[in-house]
Amino acid sequence: MTDTPRPRTRTRDDKHHQTSLRVERSAVSLVLEHGFDNVTVDMICSQSGISQRTFFNYFKTKKAAIIGAEPPSIDESRAREFIAAPGDDLLPDVLTLMSAIGPRDGIEEELFTDRLRVFGLHPQLMQEQMDRMTRVTSEVTELVYLRLGRAAIPQSESDADRVFRRGQAGLLTHAMLGVVRFMALQWIPDFDRLSPTDNGSIAAERVLPPSLAESLERTIILLRRTLGSPGLGE
Repeated sequence: MTDTPRPRTRTRDDKHHQTSLRVERSAVSLVLEHGFDNVTVDMICSQSGISQRTFFNYFKTKKAAIIGAEPPSIDESRAREFIAAPGDDLLPDVLTLMSAIGPRDGIEEELFTDRLRVFGLHPQLMQEQMDRMTRVTSEVTELVYLRLGRAAIPQSESDADRVFRRGQAGLLTHAMLGVVRFMALQWIPDFDRLSPTDNGSIAAERVLPPSLAESLERTIILLRRTLGSPGLGE
């Protein structure tokens, strides 16, 4: 007779994470239903089953609950993979790295998609989220700098070479941040598109966003074609 495995004991961090996630889901769903200006902290607390005191233990403002309290971060394993990745084709690798920036516990797809719908309705919230992402650009820039320098020979590399490489890394990182914003906008489902039904009437069609892999592929193709356009390529 085998022993039945015991369920893992929930830790204090687990409970904190689950409560935070529940509040974020409530905040986002309420904004989708009522609009940002019409949602109050009281409404979020009521739907989440918590008190205002608990809410403010987790979030400083209503806006923080909507866009997420936890700042974006870089997964260490992805950072190591990026530096060690074979080949010199940086565009897809940098874009993949930056698109993976998110909460330490990973991205919850449904909340992520609903949050992007909110950003589509309220662009100022999208801008605030992008401003938060800029806080990790220095880390990404350092990773790109290290990747660019893999083939460099320290003894033969001048200070000017290192300064140039640092500039390349910074320019590429900031350019890719804009590309990530563009890609995120493509993820926002279009709920207003109309299409004919079988009986001839017109109905709203829910157009789902592409997968992350599809979005990355499309964006990279578009980026390459754009950079190869007359006046932009070499």
